[in-house]
Amino acid sequence: MNKLPLNDAQFNLQQVLLLMNYLTEWLIRSGVGYTEFTAALKPIFYEQALQELQRIEQKPTISAISLLSGLHRKDVTAYKQTVEEGKALTEAAISEPISVPSRVIGLWLAEGWKESLAFYSETENSFEHLVKRVSTERHPRSVLNELIRLGVVTEDEENVVLQKGPFIPDPSLLEARKILTNNLTAHLAAGLHNLFQNNGATYLEQAICADELTEKSINILHDESLKLWQEYSLRLLKLASERCALDEGKPEATQTFRFGVYQHDGE
Repeated sequence: MNKLPLNDAQFNLQQVLLLMNYLTEWLIRSGVGYTEFTAALKPIFYEQALQELQRIEQKPTISAISLLSGLHRKDVTAYKQTVEEGKALTEAAISEPISVPSRVIGLWLAEGWKESLAFYSETENSFEHLVKRVSTERHPRSVLNELIRLGVVTEDEENVVLQKGPFIPDPSLLEARKILTNNLTAHLAAGLHNLFQNNGATYLEQAICADELTEKSINILHDESLKLWQEYSLRLLKLASERCALDEGKPEATQTFRFGVYQHDGE
């Protein structure tokens, strides 16, 4: 029997929101706001609603998809038409908000203006003029502060200077984000499988937790954790390498194995 209390939507929502605190921190630090994020979620909710309807063997009508996903019927219709045309969901004719700071930088680059603009000027192109071309609802100073926070521009006396560095992603940082995403995805997939599974095999998904500890004890546990990880990860890596060599070239060798360990401490 399904162990997740599906009939308690509020309970499940609260659990997800606990995770969202950390994901939202990641988004905001990266310059992704609420409107952009919720717009990006639409096709994900659409696809998950389709999967659920398939699981319960119910016809994927527009009404059924809309009811399950919470999406407006016109959005569901647009997604269905896009899929029927063989296109990606991201190509659906749905109005998606773009953040004002992003649009300001996009317009700046598209116009080919110089990299340094006066914040305000009555006679030449200025940052204030640029912002007002994009939106009259956002104060230019607020937009500037956000772009400075993201490291996209700097302010030099009365001028706003566009930084080229942020447009060239750091490969090491991109790889670190990909690794984190892959690890978190696998962890969530294992945990949700265990919650949803019906009398089948479960994945290893356990943690040890100890509280009321001093900083000295935390340091001891931290060091021991690293020692154990180094010892056992090498053993498992050796076995994984052997199995990869044995399975290489087999047509049924299509699966991926991931084993992860994490450590965290705090008050």
